[in-house]
Amino acid sequence: LWFIVGGIALCICDKAAFSLWVNKNTSPTKDIFFRYATWLGDGFTIIFACIILFFVKYRFAITATLISFLSGFFISLLKNYYNEPRPSMYFKGGEVHFMEGLKLYQWHSFPSGHTAAAFTLYCLFAIFAKNKNWGYLFFALAILTAISRVYLLQHFLIDVYFGSLFGLAFTLILYQGLMMTPLFKNKNWPEGSLIRRPYLSGVK
Repeated sequence: LWFIVGGIALCICDKAAFSLWVNKNTSPTKDIFFRYATWLGDGFTIIFACIILFFVKYRFAITATLISFLSGFFISLLKNYYNEPRPSMYFKGGEVHFMEGLKLYQWHSFPSGHTAAAFTLYCLFAIFAKNKNWGYLFFALAILTAISRVYLLQHFLIDVYFGSLFGLAFTLILYQGLMMTPLFKNKNWPEGSLIRRPYLSGVK
């Protein structure tokens, strides 16, 4: 649904016009909310989540760490290759609302790294979860990250759209590849964690 709706929006809306429309619907409450919501896709959040996963299951932690790193590496290559101007540069001198005290970057707009990181992490969370209904929450968190990047004028819609697409694609491809390695075919130690070691008790 997100890729369909987002794709239609990209086809009918100029990237500048969409950002200006979002910018005209700002408010102090929204400013505060999205200032913190954007941390859902921040590098520190990803690192913290991977560390916490070591207390849940080694398999989850190693998977999330490797895939997040590789996905982030690929996104960085794309950002440096395209080196597109961000909204702060694109609208420089224009009558737009820039949030006070927020550090705005000027280049490497395409694709959105925060959005890609969020879709990578929360897609993995949805895969890890036994109850797949949690996937709706994780999807909402990923979408919220994407919206925050546009709202804060850190990215355009096209940046977050392809950031989510690349993040999801890299995650699924890398996950399938990782599960085929000898390490993850071994059902013994990866099932333990820093607080639970089933291999010591003879559980296979």
